[in-house]
Amino acid sequence: MKYDVVVVGGGPAGIITALTAKSVYPDKSVCIIKEIGDGVIPCAIPYMIHTMSDPAENIMGNKPLENAGVEIVVDKVASLDTSANRLTLGSGEEAVYDRLVLATGSRPVWPPIPGIDQPGVCVIEKSLSAMTALRKKANAAKKAVILGGGFIGAEFADELARNSDAEVHIVEIMPRLVSLAFDDEFCDIVTDELTRAGVQIHTGRRAMSIDRQNGVKSVALDDGTSLPADIVIVGIGGRPNTELAEKAGLMLTQGGSVWVDSYMRTNVKNIFAVGDCALKRDFFTREEVPVWLASTATAEARIAGTNCYGIRVLRQIQGTVAAFSTKIGNACLASAGMTCRTCETEGFRIVTGDAVAPDRHPGTLPGAVPLRIKLVFADRGGALLGGQIAGGPSVGELINAVAIGIQMKLNVRDLDMMQIATHPLLSPAPTVHPLVNAAHQALAKLRASVK
Repeated sequence: MKYDVVVVGGGPAGIITALTAKSVYPDKSVCIIKEIGDGVIPCAIPYMIHTMSDPAENIMGNKPLENAGVEIVVDKVASLDTSANRLTLGSGEEAVYDRLVLATGSRPVWPPIPGIDQPGVCVIEKSLSAMTALRKKANAAKKAVILGGGFIGAEFADELARNSDAEVHIVEIMPRLVSLAFDDEFCDIVTDELTRAGVQIHTGRRAMSIDRQNGVKSVALDDGTSLPADIVIVGIGGRPNTELAEKAGLMLTQGGSVWVDSYMRTNVKNIFAVGDCALKRDFFTREEVPVWLASTATAEARIAGTNCYGIRVLRQIQGTVAAFSTKIGNACLASAGMTCRTCETEGFRIVTGDAVAPDRHPGTLPGAVPLRIKLVFADRGGALLGGQIAGGPSVGELINAVAIGIQMKLNVRDLDMMQIATHPLLSPAPTVHPLVNAAHQALAKLRASVK
C-alpha cells in the first residue's frame, strides 16, 4: 500500500488531520490507520453509563472519512522505518507514505499499588466493546470506588450516583477535586454537587492497595480507611502513547511526549505528531504541560493537515490555553488559562475580578440561575491570563470567549469596553453582565493600585 499521507490513530486528532489534509490537498491519497475499530467519542465516555440509553449512541463513525475519500485501515502499526518511509502492520502488510502524521493518543495510567490487576478493576478505554462491558459492571455494582478526582473521576461519580442503589466513593490525593483546572471556590461547587448526590469524597487521601477477601474487594487508604467495592474505576489520568515513535528514533520530551515544533513537525523530516502523543506547551510559560484535550488536539490536527505539504498557516498555535468545561449535578463549570493557584506557582503577579448575575434577565424568568465569573489579569499591564465560570449551560460557550480573549492577548480594558449581545431568555442583562463586570472590578483594583 502506498499513500501520500498516512495518519496513525483514529481519535479526534487523527480524524481531523485526515479530513483537513484531504480538503486542502484533494489530489493526494490519504489513509488513516487505527487500532480500535469501534472507537467512541472520548469526551462523552462517562455518559455511556446512564445518560445514554444505548452505549452505541457514542460510536465514532467512519462516514465523514468515507465521504471525504479517506481510506480506513483497522490494524495495529507494529513498526516504523523512517529511512524507508514505511510502516509495518500487525497483519504483516506494509504501508509506504510520503507524509506521516502520528496521532497515537494516550494510554490510561495504572497506579502501582498491590491488587490493581484484579478482575473488577477497570480503566477508561476508548472502544465501544470495552465501555459496554464497563457499563454492565457499573450498573450491577452496589459499591463503587473511583480513583482520581479530576474531570473523569468527577463525571463518572456523577453518572454512577444516578443508580440510587449504589454507594459511590471518590479517592483523590489532592486537597480538592478538579484542582488542576479551578481555584478553591469553584472546586467546592463540584464537591457540593457530588455530596448532594450521595457521593462520598475522600480528598487528601491515597489508595494503598486493593484487597480481596471472601470474594469481596476493598480499597485500603493511607489513613487506615477500608472502602468495600464491587467495582474500582481508575481515572487518574494518562500518558502519551509514544511507543511507536520512540522505537523509530523520534525525539521525545522529558515528559514523554513526541517533540514537535510550532507546525507539529517532529525532528524527522515529513513526520508530524498531533494530539495527546505530541508535546504541549503552556500558552504563557512555554513549559511542557500535561494538558490533553480534544479541542487542543483538533486545533493541532488542522495545523498539521494544512501544512503537511508546505507552510500555509503561520504559527497559529502559540501554546495550550487549557480550556475545560464540565457538568456535575446541576452545576456547569468551565475554565481557561491560568488559575490563581497556577499564577502563584509560576510567580505571576495578578489582579482578579469576580461578578455574579442571573443568566437571564430579569432573574425572575423561569430557569434563571446565578452565573459566576472570575477573571485573572496580569498586574499593571492587565493582560487576560485566565477565567473560571460556574452557572448553567451557557458557561460551555461563554468560556470560549475567555479562551479566544487569551489567545488574542486582550487586556482588562478590552473586556471592560466589550460590546455584547444579550436577550432576556439567553443571557444576563447588559447592565450587569458578569463577564464585563468582573473585568470592570479588576480594572478598578488596578487603577486604585497606581494612585
